Amino acid sequence: MRVTHGMLVDTLLKNLSGNLARMERVYQQITSARRISRPSDYPVGTATVLRLGSAAQEIEQYLANVEQARTWLDLTDQALTTIGQSLQRVRELVVQAANDTLSADDRQAIWAELTALQEQIATTGNYAHAGQYLFAGSTTQTEPFDLSTDPPTYRGNNDQLLRLIDRGVTVDINVPGSVAIVPVLQAVKQARDAVASNDPNAIRATLATIDAAQTQLLAAQASVGARVNRLDAQRDRLLDAHTSTLRLLSEAGDTDMAEAVTRFSKEELTYRAALQAGARAIQPTLLDFLR
Repeated sequence: MRVTHGMLVDTLLKNLSGNLARMERVYQQITSARRISRPSDYPVGTATVLRLGSAAQEIEQYLANVEQARTWLDLTDQALTTIGQSLQRVRELVVQAANDTLSADDRQAIWAELTALQEQIATTGNYAHAGQYLFAGSTTQTEPFDLSTDPPTYRGNNDQLLRLIDRGVTVDINVPGSVAIVPVLQAVKQARDAVASNDPNAIRATLATIDAAQTQLLAAQASVGARVNRLDAQRDRLLDAHTSTLRLLSEAGDTDMAEAVTRFSKEELTYRAALQAGARAIQPTLLDFLR
C-alpha cells in the first residue's frame, strides 16, 4: 500500500489525540482523587461505588434516627425523674398530714403545697422537644395536659411514636402521658381531697394510691432506660458498619495516587515521544520545496 504524506499526518494527529485523551483521564483521576468520573470509565466499578454509596447514606440516616430517638428518650427520662421527685414530695406531705396532732390550718398549708405540686407535675407533662410534646402520644402538636381542670385532663392518646433504626427494625420512643403521668395526677388529686377533708384516716388511705402511681412511674422509667441501652448498642453497630462501608467505598472509587502518577508519567512520556517522532517523520514535501 502506498503511504502518502497526508496519511502520515492523519495517523500522527489521531495518535496524538489518543495520547492527550488518556493523559486527560489520568489527570482527572489525580486532581479529583476519584478513580471514576463517569460510568464509562469503569462500568463494573461504577455499580459497586453506587451500591456502597447508597448503603452509606442509608446507614447515616439510621444513625440520625437513633440520635433523634435517644434525645427524645433522654428528655422523657428527665421529665419522669422530675415528676418522680415531685411525687416523692407529695408522699412526704401526705405522711405529715396523716399525723393526728396536726391542726386544720396545718393541713390547709399542706393542701396548698400539694396543689402547687399537682400543677408542677402537669406542667412537666407538657414538656416539648422541637415543637413536639413528649407525652401526647401521636398528637404531638397538642398540649397533652389541660391545666384548667382539676385534676388536669389528658388530651393525648396512647399511640406509639416509632423510629426506623435499621432495615425493618423500629423502636418506640414515647411514653404516653396516660401511662405514667395520669395515675400520678389522680393520686395527688385524691391526696389533696383527703387533706382538704381534714380526715387523718382518709389521708392515710391515699398512700396506697400514691405508691401504686410511683410504681407505675418507675416502670415507665425502666422501660425508657432499656430502650436507651438498645439504641446505644444499635448506634455502635451502625458506626462499625458505616466505617466498613466507607473503607470499601474508598477502595472501589478513590484514586490510587501512586499508580495514577506512574500512569500519568508514562502517558506524558508517550505523548512527548509521539511529538518528536512526528516532527521527524513529517518532513517538507517536494511541493513545499517548490514553493
